[in-house]
Amino acid sequence: MASIKNGIINDNNINVKQYKAIEHGEISKVKSIVLHRTAGSSAISALNGYASGQKVGAHFLIANDGKIYQTASLEQLCWHVGILYARCMIEKSCDPKELTTVTALLHQKGFSFSKRVKNVSRHELGKTYPLRYPSNNDSIGIEVVGRYNQSTNTFERPTNKQFKSLKFLVDLLVKEFSLNLKNDVYAHGVIARKKKAEGIQLLQYLVIEATP
Repeated sequence: MASIKNGIINDNNINVKQYKAIEHGEISKVKSIVLHRTAGSSAISALNGYASGQKVGAHFLIANDGKIYQTASLEQLCWHVGILYARCMIEKSCDPKELTTVTALLHQKGFSFSKRVKNVSRHELGKTYPLRYPSNNDSIGIEVVGRYNQSTNTFERPTNKQFKSLKFLVDLLVKEFSLNLKNDVYAHGVIARKKKAEGIQLLQYLVIEATP
């Protein structure tokens, strides 16, 4: 049975390779999980990036063969989410005042598109979860190795071993942090300005597996 001490999971299914370079201070409270794809072909390339001092990364990495690496402490935040979408705008749930505010930020004259979307993300971070999407401050990130196809704008299908390991890991984290699979686990491409398909296959698999 898995045990957790000082943010590190002790379990035969998880290999601990902690990289201080991707840890950026104490996480406030884990309220969600964000699913990522590496866009690379191997776990080694991602791990080498962490080892070389790369600052952006996630708490876990799942290799093609299903091997799970814990790369950061669960007590530390990682820079894995990026620029958030306005949740109420994406889900068409904004009240009139909030819709006006977000729309004004998105179309503010005199600012580049990059600056405008960053201002929207900064505005979102002033809200509490789940009024906004998960942020670095309150979410655990899981990277799953998988290449990206530019011509089809899709990621390669995860291996069956990756799917199995993902379910094991997410089940463990959902239980540990009292999360809800359907409400608190997200595909990265849905919540932030990343490749739209990122994490979608992973989340679909988890939802199907959880359906009676």
